[in-house]
Amino acid sequence: MTEEELINLVNKQNKESADFKRGFRAGTEYKDQMEKRIRDLESVLLEFIGYEDEWLLTKAGLNKRTRSVLVDMIIDQRNLLRTLYNKLDEETKKKFKSEIEMCIWPGDKEQ
Repeated sequence: MTEEELINLVNKQNKESADFKRGFRAGTEYKDQMEKRIRDLESVLLEFIGYEDEWLLTKAGLNKRTRSVLVDMIIDQRNLLRTLYNKLDEETKKKFKSEIEMCIWPGDKEQ
């Protein structure tokens, strides 16, 4: 093997090593993002089912979150509520709808 071939082989190995490290870092970052997303979803679900206050996010905890994380939490909560509402029977849906409309437009139903 010539000196030039040896240098090319070392350069190729260094490049492959750098590519591997870059891919490993990207995979680790993705894993961390997914773990954080799972924790956020767990928090939304625990809040929804009414766990004790120590399980819920405090105002300080919410202030630490980024805007995009808070938006994701709100969308998750909406989807959860919509799914549960759709599972109700028609009579209960009408009752809830009437109660909510009374909260929004209290004067309209009194006439």
